[in-house]
Amino acid sequence: MAALLSPFAWANSGGHGGGGGGPQPMIFTVNLGATRYLRLEVVLEAAAPEAAHEFDMFRPKIQHAIILLLSERSEDKLRTLAGKKELADDIVDAVNHVIHGDPKTGVKEVLFPSFIIQ
Repeated sequence: MAALLSPFAWANSGGHGGGGGGPQPMIFTVNLGATRYLRLEVVLEAAAPEAAHEFDMFRPKIQHAIILLLSERSEDKLRTLAGKKELADDIVDAVNHVIHGDPKTGVKEVLFPSFIIQ
């Protein structure tokens, strides 16, 4: 039940049942250099229902890890498909490191419902 009440974005591809239109994404805004910024929505797809509890427990550390990853990226790289895919893979690795999981027990995929560089 805690996962249903949590504002933390997660998705379980194997789940069934009532829904409120899907998970709410985490929203990040970070500087990209001196004049640009990135606004990004992130949804973590859980490999197992139990992972959602871990996402909630470690939320501040997960957000911190994602902000650090975003802050080290260049605008030029993030504008490419390869750069976005690399970022998604790095977020999977970073979150699984934080929650002591792997793609079979923790985050299996990261989704970007919104990705804006301005």
